[in-house]
Amino acid sequence: MHSIKSERYTRLMARLVIAIVGILTLSSGLSSCRTMVDRPDSAQEVSARDFSQRSAANANLDIVQVPPEVFAPPSVHIEVSTEKVGDAERVTTRETIVEQAADGSTRTIATRAPVEGIRVKPGATWMIDSVVGQINGRPVYANRILEQPEDHIRRIVAENPQDIPAAKTAIKKLVAENVLQYFQNELVLADAEGMQTPETQAGLLHWLEQLQETTVSKRGGNRAAASQSLQDEGFQTMEEYIKKEREKALMESQLEQRVRPRVIVSWRDVEREYSRGTSEVKPSESIVVKRIKLRVADELMVQDVESRFARGETFLEVKAALKLPDDPQGGGTMSWEIRDGFAGLERELGLDVAKALVKAGPSQVTAPFRTASVVNWYCITAVADPQVQAPPSIFDPLWQLQCLHGLRNGVFAREQQRYLNSLVTGEVKNDRDEMRVRLIQIAWARYLPES
Repeated sequence: MHSIKSERYTRLMARLVIAIVGILTLSSGLSSCRTMVDRPDSAQEVSARDFSQRSAANANLDIVQVPPEVFAPPSVHIEVSTEKVGDAERVTTRETIVEQAADGSTRTIATRAPVEGIRVKPGATWMIDSVVGQINGRPVYANRILEQPEDHIRRIVAENPQDIPAAKTAIKKLVAENVLQYFQNELVLADAEGMQTPETQAGLLHWLEQLQETTVSKRGGNRAAASQSLQDEGFQTMEEYIKKEREKALMESQLEQRVRPRVIVSWRDVEREYSRGTSEVKPSESIVVKRIKLRVADELMVQDVESRFARGETFLEVKAALKLPDDPQGGGTMSWEIRDGFAGLERELGLDVAKALVKAGPSQVTAPFRTASVVNWYCITAVADPQVQAPPSIFDPLWQLQCLHGLRNGVFAREQQRYLNSLVTGEVKNDRDEMRVRLIQIAWARYLPES
């Protein structure tokens, strides 16, 4: 019995040894096969370090070299321009972020809003800011009123380099108009604030929340993009934009409540206007004025337009090349058809633009009108021959609509002025006059050169 078990054990061990030897032989064969397939006799040992320079190991290999510009970060191009302002210089710094491609070409990927500063010569003075008065207990600073007409003042000084008295007179008139407008806006706003009730305040707050949401959605979809878009148009923050829109809504609502109910036009007024119009029928020219408006932040596009006009391209050719939409937010084109000839230019476009258009003439482009956020070019593209037409009937619906519109606007302007005069008391009038005198002196000292 013991011998049988020993014989079985011996046979099992013999089979196990044969199986192990077979596995080792098969493994050696597979390894030899894999070595023959994956590693030919001509193979060379190389490392990553061998690709940085040519050597005997990689003499027959093609080394791929990538230009360093591909991995270089975008560069910032800074352009600095200066402009004479009185005895100082206005320095404008524009930063453009440029990306360089592997083929050597460049691409502008971002343009920051221009930053302005004042450079004063040693020993010279520059009025930074000053409190010039107060309205309803709130201080009024000079820059708050002078920042809006500043471009106009600088243009007056540039157009009258030798005639300082004429420049002083024009600046005095312009500053007085802006002081009056600022005073009127502040008084209307204060009157509107005093009439607010809890219900109207809640409604106004709800409207402002909706306005903020709409502004964010239309200007990039997030608050950061919307804030950058507002900064490009001259607003500092979203809060400042919402504040200005709130004040604008309050003033418009106040004028509608206080002035609009007093605007009454009777049929007798229509008959009187018709009689006066038929007795003054005379030929008039029909003028078509077009405008191109671009944002200052789009500096490359602004330079392209200026270079096109310098090469002699017409206004319509430049307008067609730009492919801008009609008067969108921030930039585009717009047209006016003025039926009463050159007399209507000032009414529709303002005195400065009207003077520039008359000086340039038909089919000629005016000099660019720059503000803090946009650049405008104007051109008279068509002038129709004067024609005398028979007066329309008093019962013509179109004529009646135009007549009522004109009469109501005239009555509204008179009633609005009467309402504004009622807000100005003797003390307020004295404060306004003192503020006007101080601002005129500051404007003269800041923008006019020393005589």
